[in-house]
Amino acid sequence: MASVNEDVFDRQVSHQIYLQRYTSQVIKKIVALLSKIDSRLAAELERVDLTTVKQARLDKLLESVRDINAEAYGAVGKELKAELKGFAAYEAEFQERILLESIPVNVDYVRPAPNQLYAAVSARPFQGRLLKEWLRDVEANTFRRVRDEIRMGFVEGRTTDQMVRDLRGTAKNKYSDGIIARGKRETYAIVRTAVSHTASVAREMSYAENETIIKGVKWISTLDSRTSAICQARDGKIYKPSKGPRPPAHVNCRSATTPIVKSWAEMGISLKEAPAGTRASINGQVPEDMTYGQWLKRQPIEVQEDVLGVAKAKLFRDGGVGVDRFVDTSGHEYTLDELRSRDAEAFKRAGL
Repeated sequence: MASVNEDVFDRQVSHQIYLQRYTSQVIKKIVALLSKIDSRLAAELERVDLTTVKQARLDKLLESVRDINAEAYGAVGKELKAELKGFAAYEAEFQERILLESIPVNVDYVRPAPNQLYAAVSARPFQGRLLKEWLRDVEANTFRRVRDEIRMGFVEGRTTDQMVRDLRGTAKNKYSDGIIARGKRETYAIVRTAVSHTASVAREMSYAENETIIKGVKWISTLDSRTSAICQARDGKIYKPSKGPRPPAHVNCRSATTPIVKSWAEMGISLKEAPAGTRASINGQVPEDMTYGQWLKRQPIEVQEDVLGVAKAKLFRDGGVGVDRFVDTSGHEYTLDELRSRDAEAFKRAGL
């Protein structure tokens, strides 16, 4: 019989996988908003011949560019606020469900109020800055880069088409090589970190409200070749509720936390009063050294295939390929052809 803490751990790791997918969906919404900058800026620049425009007209053009940029990032902030407000309430509700479904007896549980949750998310900084400050900075940085590029192009005598290409990038590279793309990448990182921050705050407030049943908080890191040194070092560490570090440890952090439930004795429940079938389960061992890959090994085939895809899941199960070998040191995910060229023997073992 799995212990309560083992059951909670399994549920949290599984939940964390789906949170990464949820984050990707939020980023897609933000992409749609920011993509409007590209076409609007291009249209604004193409209204004038930048090789002959006077300084006064250029200054007016830059004011318009600033307005377009501010409008886009204003929409991002509004969308993200609404998304995170709903997500914070959901995360607190999910943490309650994990514990109440895992603990085999009725316990009193306090769920933080939704308005308190988002207030805390907004008021608590991550990596030294509030969310609104992160968005304000990336808006300012994006405009500064665009403004400087236009000014340089004006001085150097570049054509409007050349400047638009430099700002937007090229279709060949899916517009990832332009000046604007850098601001987008910064925004995506902020969004991903903000979701992690929101989940962490919702969990932390849930833990703090329920210290009668929770005695510790365990750090869970996603252990693969992209895991930062600080997250590697903190993986498996257990801290007191309301004490110690919490994710996100850095921008783009994928770490999470899971609560450690008290024993019967620590909760003041007599073993004689506990149902016979549950007496051992509450006091089971905490899975101290389990990595993400070890956890995935324990999951059903359908879960492994959902996470990795059918072929990679078979490589993982039968080919002896660890989860850290599916990506390179920069985070690039290898294709099956790339994996085959790197380790043909694994494909033979897996029968692929």
